[in-house]
Order: sequence, then C-alpha cells, then structure tokens
Amino acid sequence: MISVVPILAVLTTAAELRQAVWSGVHEGERFSIECTVTAAMDKDNPDHSAYAIMDASGATYMKSTDRLLIEPGAHVKMSGHIGIDEYNWQHAFIDSAEILGKGDAPKPLPITAAQLSDASLDSRLVTMSGIVSDIVTDEIDPRWKFVLFRSTSGPFVAAVSAEKEPLERLVGAEISVTGVANILPYVGRRSFMIPQLLVQSENEFSITTPAPKDPFSAPKIRNVATIENLRHQSVAEVASMGLRRVDGRVLAVAAGRRILLRIEGGQLCGAILSDVLPPQCGDAIAVAGFPETDLFKLNLNRAVWSHLSPEESAAIKLAEEDTVPTPLADNFDMEIVLRDRSGSLVTLRGIVIETPPDESRADTPMILSCGGRVIPVDFWSCKGAVHDIPLGSEIEVTGVVLVNTGNWNPLDPFPRISGFTLVPRSDGDVRVIRTPSWWTARRLAFVVAALLALIVFFSVYNRILAAVVKRRSRQLFKSEVAKIESDLRIDERTRLATEIHDAISQTLTGVSFQIDAAAKTLPTDTSASARCLAIARRTLLSCREELRRCIWDLRSDTLGMDDFSEAVEKTVRQGTGDAKLSVRFAVRRDQLSDSTAHAILCIVRELAVNAARHGKARNIKIAGSLGNDGIWLSVADDGCGFDPAARPGPAEGHFGLQGAKERLAAIGGTMHIESSPGNGTKVTVEIGK
Repeated sequence: MISVVPILAVLTTAAELRQAVWSGVHEGERFSIECTVTAAMDKDNPDHSAYAIMDASGATYMKSTDRLLIEPGAHVKMSGHIGIDEYNWQHAFIDSAEILGKGDAPKPLPITAAQLSDASLDSRLVTMSGIVSDIVTDEIDPRWKFVLFRSTSGPFVAAVSAEKEPLERLVGAEISVTGVANILPYVGRRSFMIPQLLVQSENEFSITTPAPKDPFSAPKIRNVATIENLRHQSVAEVASMGLRRVDGRVLAVAAGRRILLRIEGGQLCGAILSDVLPPQCGDAIAVAGFPETDLFKLNLNRAVWSHLSPEESAAIKLAEEDTVPTPLADNFDMEIVLRDRSGSLVTLRGIVIETPPDESRADTPMILSCGGRVIPVDFWSCKGAVHDIPLGSEIEVTGVVLVNTGNWNPLDPFPRISGFTLVPRSDGDVRVIRTPSWWTARRLAFVVAALLALIVFFSVYNRILAAVVKRRSRQLFKSEVAKIESDLRIDERTRLATEIHDAISQTLTGVSFQIDAAAKTLPTDTSASARCLAIARRTLLSCREELRRCIWDLRSDTLGMDDFSEAVEKTVRQGTGDAKLSVRFAVRRDQLSDSTAHAILCIVRELAVNAARHGKARNIKIAGSLGNDGIWLSVADDGCGFDPAARPGPAEGHFGLQGAKERLAAIGGTMHIESSPGNGTKVTVEIGK
C-alpha cells in the first residue's frame, strides 16, 4: 500500500500569509512572497530581525531566526515557513531573503486614534499625532515603554523599546509618531493587548509642539460648569484635552498622591500627583495636569503643584461643608453619603478593627467598623500618636469624604464606586473615646504563652534527665560493642590464618615439591627439570597473586556495602583489566552471612580473573539470585574457552578453579563448568541453604 502525503500550497501574497498566521492551524506551511519592506523592527536585537512588509494584497509581519540587514523600501523575495515562537505564538519565519531592488522608504499612512482599531490596517506603516500624557514601563520586560497619547479623536498607545535616553521629556508635548499598526499583538505574553503602534526607536517621535517649560502656564480652568464648556463636553473630549491648570485649596490628602481641592467657582477637583511631595491640608495651590473624569468631578492626572501667592489665595473661598462637619449616625445611609457628601466634612464613630503595620506605612489606611460597615480612614496627614491607637478602641474621626471611584473607561458605562475613604486633616480630627479593656486578646495570649513556657520548661527538664540516662546507657553499650569488636577481630585473625594456611602455605609446599623434583632430575633429564621449574614458577606467581588478594581483602570495605552488586563489581574490577563487566546480583547483603559473602566475593573474583587473564574475554557477565533451595550464581564470558575435561590443574601450576572449588566445599556449594574451545565459558555455582 502506497501512502499519499498531502502537499501544502505555497502562500504567495501578504494577505494569504496574514490570514494563515492568525488562523492558528497552518503550522509548517511554506510561503514565497515578493514584497516591499515597510519597516525593520528589533534592529538592536542580536538574535533575530523582524519586518513589516507590504504587497498589492495587503500587509503583514514576519520574523527571522537569523539577523538580516534589510532596509525599508527594499523590494525583496522572502521565503520561509509558518512556525511557533518561544511564547507559543504562530508566526511567519523567514528562511531566506533575496533583494530584488532598492527604493525609497514608503511613506506612512496618516490615521487617527479611532482608525487604529481597523483590522485592515494591521502591520501597515502609519503616523499619528497627539499629546503625550504619561510614560509607563512594562513590568514584565522593563526595556519596553508604553507612551500614552491624547488626541482629538481619542487616546492611543505607542510601544517602544527605549534604553538610550529617558522618554519622560516628551510628557506634555504634542508629538507626531511613526510606527507599525499592531491591531492584534505579535509578541510577548500579553495576549489581549489593546491596539497600539510598534515604534522602531525613540527617533520616530517628532515633537511638533514642545511641552510647556512652565506647566503652570497651561490654560486655567476656573469654573467647571462654565469655563471652556466642560460640562457640555463628552468624557472622551475631556480625556483628549492637553495640560490644564486649576487653582484651589486642599481639602484632603490621601496616600500621599491623591488630593481633593475646592477650586475657583466652588467646584470640587481631584488630582493624582506625579512623583512629588504632597501639599498640606488647607494650602492654597496651583495644580497642573491632564484632565480626566470619574463622571462626578474633574480629575487631573500626572499632576504637579505649587503654592499660590497671597493675592491668588484670597480668590479661593471655602464652602460651609468644608469647615462645619456633619455628624453621621451609626446607621448612616451609604447611598446618601456617596451622593450628597462627597468632598464634605463629616464626623463618625467606629471601632478600630485594623491598623497600619507601622508609621512608615502611612499609605495603609486604618479600618473602622461603623454600624456593621467597614470604613477606611487615611491618616496620611496625621503625624502624631494616632498610629498608636490600639485595636478595639472606639474613636471619633472628623474628615473629608473621598469617594473611591476610578476614572472613566470607554468600555464601562459608569466607573465602579467602592464606598468612600474618610481623610482627617490633622491629629486634632481624631479623638479616642474608649480604649479596650485591660483583659485583651493580646494579654490573654501572653498568659497562655507563659503557661506554655512552664510546660516547655518541665518538658525540657524531663528530656535532660532522659538524656543523662541515655548517655550512661550509651557508655555501657559502647563497652559491650568494644568487647564484641574484640571478639570479631579474633575471629577475623583466625579466618585470615586459615586462609593463609589453606591457600598460601599449601601452595608454597607444592612449590617446594616441584623444586625438589627438578633437583632430582637435573643431572639426567634437563627437560623434566625445566618443566618442574616452570610449574614452580607459575605456582609462585599464583601464590603472590593470592597473597595480594588477601591484602586487598583486608583493606577493602566491600564486605560492609549494603548493595551487594556494587560490592561484587568493586571486588572483580581490580583484576579484570579492560574487560567489560555486567553485574546483576539480585541478593541483598543482609541475606548473607559474613563468611558466605566473603566466599562468594572470592569465588566470583577468581572466576572473572581467570576469564580475563586466561580466556582473554572482552565481556564478562555476572549474575546471582536467591531461591528457595539456596543461592545461584553464574559467571559467563566470551573468551577463547577450553576443554573442561583436559583443563590444567595444580600439577601444572593452575590453582584458580581448584581454589574456587575448595571454597565452595567449605560452604556446601557445587560448581558446573560449560565451555569449549572458541565458544567462551560459563561457570554455574549453587550454594545450598
């Protein structure tokens, strides 16, 4: 059966490529497009390049895994594939690029903020104008800056990777900016980023009207109801205004950045300060910032302030609700307060249920419980002992009602309101009515802690007595262990003496017999004498090898290893040279007595050394297991093999197999040899329980 592999069509236009990329199902598809490069992005990235391209069908965006150097305006044939990037986004990746010709960089298309959401403009080179109202740094990638613009058609955002110079100098200036329209996000982890411009560098920002050197020279708003017809403008039109100034008197300062003013004409105005120290309650100040609204009052964002002159201060009058507090009952109506008392001075009582951790965290409010409602109290303007008010105290607070609401969002019909914060003006606005009783939860906890300490003391005392008893018991135990170790040393010496007598002494006796035989035959049969001396030489070499192994056994710690396979491998390795070992010994060390374990290690070593030395084996496999009838082990090799019936023995100076058989006989084991010349050797050993 012949399998048919489908051939994917090669994409040839920018529109086809853009549709394939955003469909999310064309991974691996190829493209080959003749196009014009409209913008080169990520110029400073050492790892890759990115380009906005355009042909007669439309525009799209593609990346290259290699850094290419293609200037805008070049006519290029680009080939590549659709793949997945490090953020799991589908992209068009350039594999090769052939420059067909060079031309002038294309002119950007002028658009408005309202047109920036048009999907047909995605990846097009465009230019936009507006007033810079703020600069925001990306928390995920600090290299990226988001420049917030206001324009007559609405706000918009430009994203730029700016590291060379600060962009804050642009705030307040009217700017013309050129970039690639990013209707759907192409990079990063912000999958739902609003439409924006991707700007190549700071050089793409062109200042048409510089920011005022003196922000307080901005047009002044004297009366929100009449001046500049603000009341008759939409919230979007308010948000599109440039820098404005208001003069007023500070009613409240919250969290060090949020202030409330009574401005000329009697209206309320809020302000969110930039990184400047706040004024004091009651100060007459000028505030310059960018207008926004929460649908209740005008707010100036990114604002700065300065003190007014005495003449200017005299023009600002406070209302009665700014100086005479209105008492609120415990069961006050939240809806009435939010509707009618915003910015007013009120007095209420409550129980302290949460306090700031310390005075350095003055931006954290105190929390009061008032008739079952939770009211935050901002003590930024209070610098005295109010921060030491204990939990559970009943206090009376006079302060300004600051409604907690966000600025208008075009996607919300109304900004969300989350109650209000009460803002005292000074330490004198806080009065402690009643402190909690002496028997507080904290003191109860102290008493409980003291009782626990006594319990711990007696517990430690008992542990000390137990430790003394344990130490004395340990001393007795050590003396018993020393006695056992002495007995073990005696047993080891006895074993070693037997080992030397059985292995070495008998071997030396055999050497003596061979030398005597050589001496007797020397005058008459020199060839027989030579054979005897050769056997004696091999016997001495075997004796030396046995002595070396005895010394190694005395120094080795293999007998004490928990992993018996590791002990077998370590014992065998030191005598097998370059042969490859494979050890699979499925017997735990605690299942063997010391004498049996020692005998097995010696037998396996003898068999493996014979395989490497005499059999010239390249691979040696050692296996072992424990069954119901006893221990079974085998040593197999791929050496030259031999005839078991005609194998040389002690008479010829070969003691290896004979020594292994004698060790087996001592522990009740048997040996079976399977071998033939040229076919390797397998020795099977069985040791009964």
